[in-house]
Amino acid sequence: MNRNANYSVRERMSNRFEVDQRAALFGSRFKGGESGKKSDDMYAAHSREMMERQNDAQIEDLEAKVSTLRDITKAIGKEAKDSNSLLDTMSIDFDKAGTLLKGTMSHLKTMMQQKNGKHMCYMVAFVLVLFFLMYFLRNFGSRSPGQSIELVQNSTADGN
Repeated sequence: MNRNANYSVRERMSNRFEVDQRAALFGSRFKGGESGKKSDDMYAAHSREMMERQNDAQIEDLEAKVSTLRDITKAIGKEAKDSNSLLDTMSIDFDKAGTLLKGTMSHLKTMMQQKNGKHMCYMVAFVLVLFFLMYFLRNFGSRSPGQSIELVQNSTADGN
């Protein structure tokens, strides 16, 4: 009996690292008793709980990103509507300006067709006065004495 008892101890010792397929599937690699099952069950429960927490955190992160994308999409839509209304307004204004310029050009054309030189002198005088006015306003108009613009040479550009 002693030999048989030694054989069973030897057999158990040699088989202690064999993998139990069912236990490996459900969380434990080795065959074990009740204490091994309890620790394996606790480990599996802890592992599931940890995965749930990670999944919840990732879901919250995704919800925040989706919310941000939704806000950006709404802002883009609003900007597109505002841009379209601005373009419509500008189109109307340019049409009005084009109509006004056509009228002015037709008036100039009729004036040029008349043989009266008096109108041409008035137009040349008006253009000269306009240019002189713009020249004086540009040179002497809005600057105070200390606000003159000076160009300074860049010393690093010369390589010095």
